[in-house]
Amino acid sequence: MHRLKQSIPWAVIFCLISVFVALAEVSLDINTIEIIEDYQPGMGLPVGTVSIVQGQAVLVHLKETSGYPVTADMSVYRGDTLLTGRSSNVVVGLLDESQIFVGSQSSIQVNQVVFQPQRNTRNAFVKLSAGKARFSVRKLKSFSESRFRVKTTTALIGVRGSDFIVIAQTDVTEISAFENTELALTGLEMPDMPPVILHSFEKSSVAAGEMPMTPIPLSIEEIDALKNELILEKQSISQTSSENNASSKNSESRWQTTEKKQSIRIAQSEKVTPVQPFAVDSEALQPPLMDFSDDTSRFESERMDANTYISEQHHEIATELPDFPKNP
Repeated sequence: MHRLKQSIPWAVIFCLISVFVALAEVSLDINTIEIIEDYQPGMGLPVGTVSIVQGQAVLVHLKETSGYPVTADMSVYRGDTLLTGRSSNVVVGLLDESQIFVGSQSSIQVNQVVFQPQRNTRNAFVKLSAGKARFSVRKLKSFSESRFRVKTTTALIGVRGSDFIVIAQTDVTEISAFENTELALTGLEMPDMPPVILHSFEKSSVAAGEMPMTPIPLSIEEIDALKNELILEKQSISQTSSENNASSKNSESRWQTTEKKQSIRIAQSEKVTPVQPFAVDSEALQPPLMDFSDDTSRFESERMDANTYISEQHHEIATELPDFPKNP
C-alpha cells in the first residue's frame, strides 16, 4: 500500500507532462483538419506572403486547430503552419525577400521573422516538421545581426549560404547544398557539439540522437533531380518578381516622361506671343522644333541601369547568404 501511494504522485506528474507535450505539439493533418472558407488574419503584422499555390494547401494560425485554403497573395503571420497535399507546392516570400519553396506532403511553420532594416537586424526561425522545402535566403551584408535558422525533428541548420533543400523525416534529416552555399549542421540532441559545415554541392544527413554525417559531394544526377523538383516554382517567382520590377520601372518612366511633357507644354505656352489678328505668319503656326536627343539618351541609359540593378538583385537573392556564428 505504501508503494502504491508513492507511485500515485509520479503517475500524476507523468500524465501532466504527457498532456503538456500533446498541447505543445499538436499534430496537424491536411486530410483530417477542419477547413474554414472565411479567411481571418492572424495576430500581429504579416511576416510573409504566399506567391504561388499549386494544388491543395492549408494555412493554420498559431494555437488553432482549423485551417484556411491557401491562395495567392495570402498573408502569412508569425507561428503560421503551411500544410501541402499530394502533388502540391507553395511559394512564400518573407519580409527580407527570402523565399521558401514548400514541396508536396509537407508541414512547415514560420516561427519567427524579424526584419528591421533601420536597425540592421534580421532574425528568422523556421520549423520543417515533415516533407521537403527549398530555401533561397537573401544575404544582408550591411546588417550587424543577421540570422536564419531551420529546425527539423533531428537537426538545427544555421544558414550561411543561399540555396539548399531540406528533407525532413521522423528519424532523419537530409540536407543538400547548391551553389554559393554554406550551412552549419548540428544534431538537435547534441547542441553543445561543434557544427558540421556543409559547403556548395555537398550533402549530409542527421539521424535522431546522432551527429551530422560527414559531407559528401552531390552527383550531377542528384543536383538535377533535386533542382528540377522545385525549379518551376523558382522560375515562376523570379519571373513574377522581374515582371513586377519591370512594370514598376516602366510605370515610373512613363510618369516621369508625362511630367516632362507637361512641363514642356506649360513652359511653351508661357512663351507664346499673342498673335495680332489678320497678321498670322504661316511659320508661326508651326510648333517650335525641340531637340529631345539628350532626353532620349538619358532615358535609355536609366532603363539599362535599372535592368542591370534588377539582375544584380536577383543574383544576390539567389546566391548569397549571411554569415552566422559557429554555434547558431
